[in-house]
Amino acid sequence: MKEYKSGKEKNSSVLRVLFLSFCFFLVGTMAFAQSGIVITGTVQDDMGPLPGVSVAIKGTTTGTLSDLDGKFSLSVPNDKVTLTFSFVGYISQNIAIGANRNLNVVMATEDNSLDEIVVIGYGAVRKKDLTGAISSVSSKDLVSVPATTAAQALQGKAAGVNIVTASGAPGAGVEVTIRGGTSITQSTKPLYIVDGFEMTDALTNIAVHDIESIEVLKDASSTAIYGARGSNGIILITTKSGKKGKTTVSYNTYFSFDKISKKLDMMSNSEDFVKYQYEMAELQGKTTQWSNVFDNSMGVDNPEFYTGVYGRINNRYSGVGGINWQDEVFGGSALTQSHNVSISTGSEHTQVLLTYNYNGQDGLLANHSYDKNTVRAKVKSELYKGIRLDFNSMFSNASTDGGGKYDGMKSVLLQPINGGTMFTRDQLLNTQTYPDFSSLDSSYDTANPIVQNNASTSNKRARLFNVNAGLEIDFLKHFTWRTSGNYEWTNSKSTSFADENSTSYLMDPVNTGINGSIGNSEEYRYQITNTVNYSQTFAEKHKVGAMLGHEVTYNESEENSMKLKQFPYPNYGLDDISNATVYEKEAKHSRNGLVSLFARVNYTYDERYLLTATIRKDGSSKFSKDNKWGTFPSVAGAWRVSEEKFWKGSKIENTISSLKLRVGYGITGNNGIGNNLYSTTMTQTDYPINNTTGNPAYVPSTTLGNKDLKWETLRATNIGLDLGLFNSRVNFTAEWYNNEISDMLMASVIPASTGYTKQYQNVGEMRNRGWEFTLNTVNVRTKDFQWTTDLNLSFNKSKVTSLEKGLTDKTFTVGGNRSGTLTYYAVVGQKLGDMYGYVYEGVYTTDDFIQNGDGSLTLKDGVVKPYGDTTPSPGDMKFAADNEEGDQFTRQLVKIGNGTPDMIGGFTNTFVYKGFDLNVFMKFSIGNDIYNASKHSMSPYALFQNVPSKFGDNYYRLIDPATGKKATTLARMKELNPNESSRTWSLNNTNSSYITYPSSYYVEDGSYLRLAQVTIGYTLPKTWLQKAMISSARIYFTANNLATITGYSGYDPEVSAGDSDYVICTPGYDSSTYPRSRSYVVGLNLTF
Repeated sequence: MKEYKSGKEKNSSVLRVLFLSFCFFLVGTMAFAQSGIVITGTVQDDMGPLPGVSVAIKGTTTGTLSDLDGKFSLSVPNDKVTLTFSFVGYISQNIAIGANRNLNVVMATEDNSLDEIVVIGYGAVRKKDLTGAISSVSSKDLVSVPATTAAQALQGKAAGVNIVTASGAPGAGVEVTIRGGTSITQSTKPLYIVDGFEMTDALTNIAVHDIESIEVLKDASSTAIYGARGSNGIILITTKSGKKGKTTVSYNTYFSFDKISKKLDMMSNSEDFVKYQYEMAELQGKTTQWSNVFDNSMGVDNPEFYTGVYGRINNRYSGVGGINWQDEVFGGSALTQSHNVSISTGSEHTQVLLTYNYNGQDGLLANHSYDKNTVRAKVKSELYKGIRLDFNSMFSNASTDGGGKYDGMKSVLLQPINGGTMFTRDQLLNTQTYPDFSSLDSSYDTANPIVQNNASTSNKRARLFNVNAGLEIDFLKHFTWRTSGNYEWTNSKSTSFADENSTSYLMDPVNTGINGSIGNSEEYRYQITNTVNYSQTFAEKHKVGAMLGHEVTYNESEENSMKLKQFPYPNYGLDDISNATVYEKEAKHSRNGLVSLFARVNYTYDERYLLTATIRKDGSSKFSKDNKWGTFPSVAGAWRVSEEKFWKGSKIENTISSLKLRVGYGITGNNGIGNNLYSTTMTQTDYPINNTTGNPAYVPSTTLGNKDLKWETLRATNIGLDLGLFNSRVNFTAEWYNNEISDMLMASVIPASTGYTKQYQNVGEMRNRGWEFTLNTVNVRTKDFQWTTDLNLSFNKSKVTSLEKGLTDKTFTVGGNRSGTLTYYAVVGQKLGDMYGYVYEGVYTTDDFIQNGDGSLTLKDGVVKPYGDTTPSPGDMKFAADNEEGDQFTRQLVKIGNGTPDMIGGFTNTFVYKGFDLNVFMKFSIGNDIYNASKHSMSPYALFQNVPSKFGDNYYRLIDPATGKKATTLARMKELNPNESSRTWSLNNTNSSYITYPSSYYVEDGSYLRLAQVTIGYTLPKTWLQKAMISSARIYFTANNLATITGYSGYDPEVSAGDSDYVICTPGYDSSTYPRSRSYVVGLNLTF
């Protein structure tokens, strides 16, 4: 029976017949073509077999494809042919057959990294076309690990960039220096440019997830395009934009649980503490009040009080625990959380991105917190062909809450142990005085830190609004005109209030009383930029790019503040301001402007030779009309050696896949000084007439104007090498730089006869010189596993080469009070960061003395005599002789350390196995000293305060336990102090002022290696997510600040400068800042 077939089925049958006929024809043709020698083999890459690779006889269309296992078989007419292996994304290979019949071919991937776009000033270029020193960090590197700010995410990622967080406090600021900084008295902050416009503190204001890339411009050939503002380096931030295609929603969040990373070992045994306090009191003649410690059971006029004192201390305090104030104040945990939501949508012509970011951080210390909300909107649109419009806006609101004035960890560490009291723990934590020792002498920092923290409040609110828009028009085929404008408004309001339990109230309840302060500041900035860009290629090998620009920047700021005292009631806080007394007030108003013309020319010949030249002319209102304008040129060239014909196809190319040499020179400036310093200004004040205030008067400032003031100038040379090995499996960059700074802007002391104290002048020169190395390697790359390593090293040395006439050094002092006053010297010809003090040589021992018949002691000949006419005692501090005769300490300051590291760096290893990823980041600093001011402040100054256990265990004993009195013979002192030469000083205080002296005893090696971050994540398979309409999902766990290898005894070797105004001159000063935490983070990344 015949079946009926539709037309469609008939057509299908015909097609099948034709297809089979074509296949038989093709097979026959290939069989004919393959008659001859049969060549077999396998094609693979570094991840295994490679299917689909084209294997063809060179110069013909005869060939085949590798199968799923990477195997192939091909007949060739003879053994003189050459086979070509090619595949998309891989470098083609030509292999001569010769006697080979079986080939094992390894394909290498094409290196596209050199075609990546890198943002530069007022433009962008391919990475391979760079001529200057620029470090680039992508969004992938920034968001791979959790970070509260972009500054934290950038730490250790870019060579030559040193980022130090000021402290562990919520919302703490950062110090950023590039290549060591370029000024000893003016700001060393780099210029932050976001999407083409200057922004205040961008690394802390821009949310990490909003950043597409960060470029750090380090040498003058790349920064000179910013002229007067480029001497400290430039950080360019490009924010993310919306993408074409379907709408995507991303949600990124993490929760961090923070704990203090280290606790100092303080004296914790109550019995030892009281014995220590007794010895200090007896040696200082202050035991008259000690009967109170023993419930008045025996007066100090009773001889048995002394002979049995240690026994009574033992009976009362043995085995009695006290309060560990570190545990009470910082012993808990704190929560940090971050939430980021972004919505991206776009058509062919318009793309939109909306983001919201929230960061919240609770402090380890109660009442300390930080909250920040940020919203951003970015739109890009092609209105017509060749006409593009972009709009970008951001608003952020940050609030930092603090307890009372935080005077450093000494406020916590010095508190007495309080063992043996009749009070409960809760009572002790809520009382302002300490029952056991409340009647003893207490001269410093003895207020309960918990009560103090709760007795005062502070708040700082910072708001920022930034908006910019730009219009681009292409014209005359090779030209693009862009006009853009930016407006930024910042506002900061600070308040503080101290009630009747605060230290300030307790110290002066009548005149100061309950007190507070209010401060408010606003700043406005607008910037208008116009540029014309030209791009053209001539004769295929000559590429020319040019840019001409004009820019106007205007800044205006105003601030006012007042301090108040004698509030009548604590409950109303600052709301009761009308009933308080204003005892200090201040108002400031400032404005300045900058007008600029700039140009740049890029030339490339045959992808081998590159030349970049820029010039900028700035006019600043900060200088007088004769010095208002400055010119800042630069030139840089590069030679891509690996593009030369002699290199291509050579054996060396198999090893060295890319090689580029760079050299650049440029001049930039620094106008980071106050306004109107070229003229002498007047200040309004009150002048009392007939005992009546409120009469306005004007008085000249203490600074004499200088009409000859001009730009601080930086002349910089940079030489670089970019090297790629094994098809860029290994990439290496080396930079050498030399920065010569002249006409430094400094406040110089002038004769009092002028009627003024100082005048800003262009005096002094300095030099920054150093090396930078960056290494990126792909160590293993297989189908399922990849291991990459990133390493950067920076070596910088800054020194002053000259100062104002007649001076060979300039001093910077930090600290004071208990911490002593440490002096940093900027000495001509010496490295910056030198610390000056006295050389500590231990203590005087019994071997240094002769005991006379009347029991008095005489210092032996040859033993260093102390300062002045005092006679030391065994156990007193001993300083090295510094007079010409070498036999006496005369208080001549000498170098005792240097806070600038010889080398800093970061080391990252990333492992990826299927859906799992592991990131291990370490950072290090080598060769720097730290002045441990915390250790200095914890030296035994006064009764009642705790000390480090190392000191408590090892101080020089002078009290004889058998008598309760000071030992009277050298023999007995020696018995009480085995290994006496290794002991720290006694509590005798014969030369009590010595304790306040800055000395080498407090200088420690600040080198460290820190396991800063370990992150392990897992990206869920897409098949798991399809039903939930989730495009991608990753969960991760991170541990921050896990371990630190260091010889430093303080909380943290990563310390900031002693004076934030002189960062490069006062490095390595640990002033008992808020301790950093160790954190454990759980995070989630979702895309819908």
